Amino acid sequence: MSSEALAKLVQEQIRVEKNFVLDIDKQIEGIHNVAAKLLLMETKMDSQKHAMILEGILKVITSKNARPLWDTLQDTYVDKLVVKKNLENHMKTEIAMLGLIEKEMKGTEDEGIRLLLEHIANDEKKHHQILETVVRQAYKIKP
Repeated sequence: MSSEALAKLVQEQIRVEKNFVLDIDKQIEGIHNVAAKLLLMETKMDSQKHAMILEGILKVITSKNARPLWDTLQDTYVDKLVVKKNLENHMKTEIAMLGLIEKEMKGTEDEGIRLLLEHIANDEKKHHQILETVVRQAYKIKP
């Protein structure tokens, strides 16, 4: 796929995600069930996040000096190490949070609450895997 075609596809997906956010805002107003409202709010935030990620992708692929994402370097070696350290610290915090959530899951008898906590735990596991990949790929020490 050409970079122009990919850029158009990404732009369209950004538009779809942003429209989805607006639609969810309208839906949330009429919902009174707490679990349903929370899940719709999460879906809205996911769409906002997806739009931001897609905007970052668009910026990379439309750049004058476009190159593979993993080849995009930090400005300085020191910046690279600081960011890597911050991401590694965040990963440690996520592991601790996951432990607390799993403990809460075992401690509740409310199936609805357990389902929501399980959902959070699954998200934390996915986030952790993504951060591991980012640290491994984007923060390789290169000359």
